[in-house]
Amino acid sequence: MSQSTGINKQTSESTKPSLPNPEDTKREKETTYIDTVLEVNDNEFVGKERLRTQIDEQLKEFETWYANGKWLDFHNHHYDWWMFPIDEISSRGKAYCLPPDVLNELKQDKNFVDKLRRGVKLMVSSWGWDIDACRNFDKDKRADKQKWSYWPVRLYKAGKCMWLFGQNDYYKSLRQLAEYIRDKDKEKLDYFSHTKNGKANVIEQWDELERC
Repeated sequence: MSQSTGINKQTSESTKPSLPNPEDTKREKETTYIDTVLEVNDNEFVGKERLRTQIDEQLKEFETWYANGKWLDFHNHHYDWWMFPIDEISSRGKAYCLPPDVLNELKQDKNFVDKLRRGVKLMVSSWGWDIDACRNFDKDKRADKQKWSYWPVRLYKAGKCMWLFGQNDYYKSLRQLAEYIRDKDKEKLDYFSHTKNGKANVIEQWDELERC
């Protein structure tokens, strides 16, 4: 009898549901959020209003990360598609590829363009780059984690976005950053281009832009 009771007790304990790990729950919420954000039809543009909303929400996160010195959050999260919109397909297909008429309309919207500029400025600040001064922040004014995080595709999209929206000062500053990384860090700045369906180079792609 005592053996049977022991077995029943063991069985009861083994089937008792365990409490959720708070970290697992947090990760699950984050995954659910990003999955919701990325629920798009890859075969068509998401539309101006959805793009505006996603940029607004992302910029709020940027401001929080910047204010709190959460530099790695800029590195660890995904946002390139909507935060630096360009006229190219991506891993999301055509969802964030700006049609010509939309691009022309948004270029005239100063508030929209200002948000794009602010997003680029905050993002490259996480790399230790002062986009207005076209140079690295002084070492005594930047944190250890404020440094280049090996995101050539992100650099390319930010630069092309600034070029497309006529923000030549920021485009030129990003080009200086790319050249600095290439020359000082000896990094090739290659990335996978969905437009080319193969390898591309940040500076070479920008060179093509300037020749057009």
